[in-house]
Amino acid sequence: MSASVRTVAWLVAAAAGVMCVAAESRASTTEPSRAVLTRAVTQYLAEHGDLCVGKFTWPRVVTAQDRQAPSDDAVQLPVLQHLGLVRSVAIPAVPAPGAQPSAPPSPQPGSAGPARRYSLTAAGRRYYLQKKHTTMGIHGGAVEHDADFCVGHLSLDKVVKWIPPEQVRGGPLETLVSYTYHIQAADWMADPEARRVFPVVDRIIRGQGALLMTATVQLREGRWVPVLPSQ
Repeated sequence: MSASVRTVAWLVAAAAGVMCVAAESRASTTEPSRAVLTRAVTQYLAEHGDLCVGKFTWPRVVTAQDRQAPSDDAVQLPVLQHLGLVRSVAIPAVPAPGAQPSAPPSPQPGSAGPARRYSLTAAGRRYYLQKKHTTMGIHGGAVEHDADFCVGHLSLDKVVKWIPPEQVRGGPLETLVSYTYHIQAADWMADPEARRVFPVVDRIIRGQGALLMTATVQLREGRWVPVLPSQ
């Protein structure tokens, strides 16, 4: 084989090698591995794995109408009071404007009778996270707020599966990752009444290691990173 032929053969082989490396690089970038997605979901849960129940503001008022419905607060807050996490006071009825002194007082606006105002105790304030962030609502959606009453924190058990990455609305490549989790729940969530009045939390606690959760992961600047549904 002449020198020129050997040179051409070497260039062809080198080019093929470069093309192979480039293809492997593209494949590793556009097709995330389990290890890459494990890191992404671990990061997601570290930042947004607080499991909260949507009680953003305190104190909270429960009216007679709430008890008749009954609303979540009407069912849950008395149990939290029994557990020492909240305290309550009765809200006296307010006399109607211009009413005669002998006239019976009117109930609180929007109520059909006496109401109670529930406030957090020192023990309850331990579970009220006052920082602007996004947490996992009890129905699985991300919720943005300045504070919330939280009952546990999720961490990754393992990545189970993910869908093939695709562009969504012309944006970056994106995949939905399904994973199982561990949960570190508040001690008082072991109470049977607490589990009864927070049934979704109870289901999540019982489902650790088996129930599937999902997280969205996108390819951004060459890295697969977790994102919130609203991002």
